[in-house]
Amino acid sequence: MDMSLSESDPLHPSPASFANLNSLWGALIVEELVRHQLTYFVVSPGSRSTPLTVAIAHHPQTQSIICIDERAAGFHAIGYARATGNPAMLVCSSGTAAANYYPAVIEAAVDGVPLLILSGDRPPELLQTGANQTIQQPNLYGNYVRWQVDLPCPNEQISPAVVLTTVDQAVHRAHHYPPGPVHLNCHFREPLAPTPEPIHPDYLQPLQRWQTATAPYSYYSTALPLPQPADIRHLAQVIDKSGQGLIVVGQLAHVTAQEKVMALAQHLHWPLLPDVQSGLRFQTEKTPTAVPYFDQLWLMDRYQTWEIETVIQIGGRLVSKRLQEWLATQPPRNHVVISEGPERLDPDHTVSCKLQAAIAPLLNALLRQLQPRSVELWATQLTEASQQIDSVIDWMLIQTPLNEPAVVRSVSRLLPADHGLYVANSMPIRDLDRYGSADGAVTAVGCDRGTSGIEGAIAAAAGFAVGRQSPVTLLVGDLSLIHDLNSLALLKTLGQPVTIVVLNNGGGGIFSFLPIAQFEAVFEPFFGTPHCWTFGDAARMFGLMYHQPQTLAEFEQVYQAMLQHNQSTVIEVVSDRAENLTLHQTIQREIIVALQADGMPKLDPHPLGEGE
Repeated sequence: MDMSLSESDPLHPSPASFANLNSLWGALIVEELVRHQLTYFVVSPGSRSTPLTVAIAHHPQTQSIICIDERAAGFHAIGYARATGNPAMLVCSSGTAAANYYPAVIEAAVDGVPLLILSGDRPPELLQTGANQTIQQPNLYGNYVRWQVDLPCPNEQISPAVVLTTVDQAVHRAHHYPPGPVHLNCHFREPLAPTPEPIHPDYLQPLQRWQTATAPYSYYSTALPLPQPADIRHLAQVIDKSGQGLIVVGQLAHVTAQEKVMALAQHLHWPLLPDVQSGLRFQTEKTPTAVPYFDQLWLMDRYQTWEIETVIQIGGRLVSKRLQEWLATQPPRNHVVISEGPERLDPDHTVSCKLQAAIAPLLNALLRQLQPRSVELWATQLTEASQQIDSVIDWMLIQTPLNEPAVVRSVSRLLPADHGLYVANSMPIRDLDRYGSADGAVTAVGCDRGTSGIEGAIAAAAGFAVGRQSPVTLLVGDLSLIHDLNSLALLKTLGQPVTIVVLNNGGGGIFSFLPIAQFEAVFEPFFGTPHCWTFGDAARMFGLMYHQPQTLAEFEQVYQAMLQHNQSTVIEVVSDRAENLTLHQTIQREIIVALQADGMPKLDPHPLGEGE
């Protein structure tokens, strides 16, 4: 019996095509999602969600992946949403299955990533009775969802239009700014399988219009917030009256926003400080005022006391801790934040103006009102200092053995423009932000910086590959890979390969950079968390290719060869935590020496003048 619904095969006027009411409601939910152009379902096996799973399996327009671990499934959906801007649908059974989505739900909520959760649930009469696999699923995610609803058990006394309008509202809430996770908790009684139970022949009568159409039952507008003219005028006046100013760019989701940011920097000739998440960090030749190595500038005492009049911060969160510390200790007179969500993005309470609007239209309107500026010496000196830092890093890494910063730099330089890059938290994202090449081709960078956890990195990279429909490289540390090891199973099912570059320093490398490292009695067992594992056997267990290069030249050769293969691969770089710390410290010292020698811009630490 074909229970699918599609544009070419709309729902038959009679419900007789469906075995029972559970099957019909499951089919209505899936069809309405498909009509919203939401077709990617991440399914974890389970019984109580059977009506949903069967509907997904039978619909000709759905694409699905089976993910046994719900925690990994959640991050897989996040990676997909980061690539597409659309939510993937997470489908699971009752009990703790939905609870395992919680880390991904929090990440999506904090970072504005759309998700749709369809959890199967027991009927209300089984709650708090000791019935197996039954928990309190309503309100499971608390305030971390944009919207949540309990769909009652399918009942002929409830109009089928209720199902459709509920799905429409869920899709709208997931997309509406700020986007984020939405939870549809779906109660089902037996029979869960499509075993025959009669349905009243007139049950679908309220859906006659919908049955002959291809559009969703309800239409919602999900337009981005538009800039207000008064806000644009005010910001233009602030900029035109400003002396020295910086443009700081955080996470950007759209190419059009990247283009407008570059246009703004070129119009003002203000230094552009591109975070690794911006998509602008590796193509700085397109922006003459770009300062890609800005994080290392704050190694210098003189920068730490530098006062500047205006900072325009565009996009989401920033990786650089040094920049944040400078903003906290030397807050600019005007600290303007422009983002598409309502969040403050103001951890040190320095922001003087926050504008929530679609970034590209706002900057486009702003550019029409701004006075153009000429290039100033101080800005040129900043870009020259950044170029000198680039030369120091190159010189330092060429003469050292295979190491983590060198690998990160090579990946950023060698990755083709049509590939995606996903970066795990802890050291990989920091190394990429500080040492990534400024002349690469990468524009699509995904990372989970909402809460900066180390979970789900492999699963998220796999979702990014599915969403982009392109190969993806994942830069990940050893503990992150261990944390998500079972997601290696996902890579064999993908149509696009994921190349995993794992930096294995035998533990938690980032903790060596923190003050706790001085307390040797507790540091190694509780923070260093040493282990003796490598990942060749794990790669072979999941049918993946595996390489462990011994030199930087060998790594680059292997990496470039793997980029040409249509097969997922693990490339493991083994390093030493102590040596890694020493190398970072040495690079920083050499940068300071170089800038002090002849590359230090002659910045006025008080450009506003006395008494201002």
